[in-house]
Amino acid sequence: MKKFAFKFEKIKKLRDIERDTSLGVFAKSLSDFMIKEKEYKLFFKKVLTAREELNLALENGSSVENINILLNNMYVSEEILKRKRDELYSAYLKAKEDKSDFLLKDVKRKIMEKIKDQHLKLYVREFLKEDQSHIDEASINMHELKRKSN
Repeated sequence: MKKFAFKFEKIKKLRDIERDTSLGVFAKSLSDFMIKEKEYKLFFKKVLTAREELNLALENGSSVENINILLNNMYVSEEILKRKRDELYSAYLKAKEDKSDFLLKDVKRKIMEKIKDQHLKLYVREFLKEDQSHIDEASINMHELKRKSN
């Protein structure tokens, strides 16, 4: 009997490559998301600090010029925070999309693994059946030889 060869091996290898590539893309987008999350948290703290500074200046009766500077600083920080929030949301959507793509490609790879396992089981079953046939034939031949020699 000829050696086992999975006739869809090229497709299986392609599925493996697609899955591994997709995993890399997902890992990268997840890393990007985490970086954006840190940036957002940093600017969130800056906005809180800017608000606290402005409140302190208002409570202490700072000059109008100083209050305007602090107010402008707070507005700039809030605008940056909004931009960082949008970037974070975009990174979240990208990571979510890449995760879905990875999961789909992982399922496709697992399906090919199952198909290969089923083909291997059929091959082994046929091999054992053929092997048993040879054993039976040899047994019959030995029995015939013993009978003829008696």
